[in-house]
Amino acid sequence: MLSSNIPSPTITYSVRPRHLTIKNTVIFSMKATLVLVLLACVLALAYGDLVCGTNYCKQHPCTTRLASTSCRSPSLYRPNHAGKCACCPACVTLLGEGAACKTYSKELGETPSAVCREPLKCLTGVCTKVTPRR
Repeated sequence: MLSSNIPSPTITYSVRPRHLTIKNTVIFSMKATLVLVLLACVLALAYGDLVCGTNYCKQHPCTTRLASTSCRSPSLYRPNHAGKCACCPACVTLLGEGAACKTYSKELGETPSAVCREPLKCLTGVCTKVTPRR
């Protein structure tokens, strides 16, 4: 028989509590900011699609009529340029490279009377030639 006076081996675990450090707080803040930015981007895309879906102009036809012959030079007639979601016709001046321009939101019904000529894009308020990425 074994003697009961022999001590049994004891295993102890040391669990260190996680302390909130400045580094952990900064990392958490960065992750939270990234999630919020991504969420904002997704909502912006969804809002644009929800407001101006593929059938918006069919469901909300333009009440303003404009004859295609009513535009004076240098303006050109565009059948889908004005009003909310660009459902209405308008006379538009096409701007050349280097001209001052303004970006606009068709969802809000903003209608510029002048836009950059294709393939130019309005970047930082100037019509700029953008080379496609490969």
